[in-house]
Amino acid sequence: MNSIKPKKREGTLRGTRLPKGEVVPLMSDVLFKKVYGDSNHLERLNYLLSSIFNKEVNVIEILNDELLGEYRLNSTKYVDLVCKIGEFDYVNVKVNTSYGVYEIDRNVDFIFRLASSGRKPDEKMSREEKRKYRRAKRHYVQINLNNVNTNKKPYIIFSLNDNEDSTFKLTDEVEIININVSHYLEMCYTKGINELSDFELAVGIIGVYQEELLNRLSKRNKILEEIGDIVKKYSWVDDVIVAYDREEYLKEAYEANIEYAVADAVEETTLEIAKKMKKANYKLEDIANITGLSIEEIDKI
Repeated sequence: MNSIKPKKREGTLRGTRLPKGEVVPLMSDVLFKKVYGDSNHLERLNYLLSSIFNKEVNVIEILNDELLGEYRLNSTKYVDLVCKIGEFDYVNVKVNTSYGVYEIDRNVDFIFRLASSGRKPDEKMSREEKRKYRRAKRHYVQINLNNVNTNKKPYIIFSLNDNEDSTFKLTDEVEIININVSHYLEMCYTKGINELSDFELAVGIIGVYQEELLNRLSKRNKILEEIGDIVKKYSWVDDVIVAYDREEYLKEAYEANIEYAVADAVEETTLEIAKKMKKANYKLEDIANITGLSIEEIDKI
């Protein structure tokens, strides 16, 4: 197996600045939390969630230090932003700069832990508690803002449905929403600012790394203007740049690993084909033409 060789990003190493005209994108975990996780400015998070849910959302509280039974959240690894948007409604928003089954499984694991954290065995619940629990309309949502094309659809909602009848929900308590940020970022390049819906703009701006585009999109409203100013401010802060560097390195290492794994798999498959053809007494020239291997490589098999 080849070693991972992520490309080196020019101008974003410790002690330097971003290339001219670039900003740290909101897909960076650190910057995302600074902008949307500020309890003194919940209007930013309200704008994002209202755009995603297509209805007015008012965040009551940000809960990143919440205890789940004896399991304590490690917010730097498992979640970016946990918030309460109603008496029984909770949302976890996670930006995934590198995407894989592991990341999504981890996020889904968290939202199910959160959904079950308030439950007690029936024998430990009073009659009033049971009545209140039955009447409560609990809702737990995991939102994954992914930086790569992860689905055939750029926006998709997963819930627990019956396989044969998708209209029958086994539960409406838990939902997972996967959003492809890069899809909506592309729309921000190709559409005029007034052509973009609030949802397209609110999601697309999260992936923006060019200051010129950020300035154009920020003109839409005061909240986005404020967000744009914060992004530009923190794009000059060393700890934010270094954290962004690390995220980009890990992302590129992950992608490089996949690339090399595919290359190795193709190489192994080619060798297997050549072995079978050689065993079946094909001419070496024919094997070379079909597999692309040299006659010397085939001789060594």
